[in-house]
Amino acid sequence: DSEATQVLLGATGGVRDLISSGEITAKEVERFQELLATTPELPFKVHFLILSGDDEAKYEFVSAEYCANQCGFADAQEQETTKTASYGNLGLLSSGGMSSQIFVKGKSLSLPTEVKKGNKMGLKHGMEKGKATFHDHAKEAIELKLPKNFGGENVLYLAIESLAGVGEKAGMGGGVAVPVVEAIEILSRFIEKKTEEDLMLGEGAGERTWRSYFPVMTGIVGRLILERLHPDSKVLFAREFEIAEDHILKPSWPLGHAIEKLIHETVPCTVR
Repeated sequence: DSEATQVLLGATGGVRDLISSGEITAKEVERFQELLATTPELPFKVHFLILSGDDEAKYEFVSAEYCANQCGFADAQEQETTKTASYGNLGLLSSGGMSSQIFVKGKSLSLPTEVKKGNKMGLKHGMEKGKATFHDHAKEAIELKLPKNFGGENVLYLAIESLAGVGEKAGMGGGVAVPVVEAIEILSRFIEKKTEEDLMLGEGAGERTWRSYFPVMTGIVGRLILERLHPDSKVLFAREFEIAEDHILKPSWPLGHAIEKLIHETVPCTVR
């Protein structure tokens, strides 16, 4: 039954950018929605959603908070960082190919950090020049929207998605919350290490791809964001949370969207 199976199809930073630049028009979006609704070959019902940056940040926060609570991490940190009213002192950091999201104490920000542009700069100019050029681009984009000491002190930020992946590669995984100042230093060392490795490979090491630059460019974005947070805060880098043996939860906006619907919408049911 196609009505019984429902799929949520969402568009985030990349599509937002194409719409704002005019490369995708409102009519094209409407036509796409019509095709999803009327194509008989699809064996399920599709709900299409273009998320705003604020919605993306909020849903990612909801999912990360849920994952942390399910595995008991937030409870274990309660006396140190997470006990307040409202949303508490738990925050969210996330970064992808086109945008980065921050959510803390009910406030959300979406930053046009454009890591994909950094990858292109690396491919065009090489690691050193590409890294320097992208650093200036990302710094301007972040400082324009992210105030200094944003979120206040004593916040535990859950870093997810690509930002978590780079943090883990830099040695900050394992479920350990790292002070912001220390995390900045570790990311800086990671960026320099990857740059040196690229230099040692030389031009004869084969063709570079966007994957050659993605960790460095994401690390630059992460470091610049952390530099704008209060130095008394901490960061937990985690792409996944293991809540039981072989039971893995991955924070993401679709998970957060589903949790929000379950919490705020009444679902009809039959008691048998």
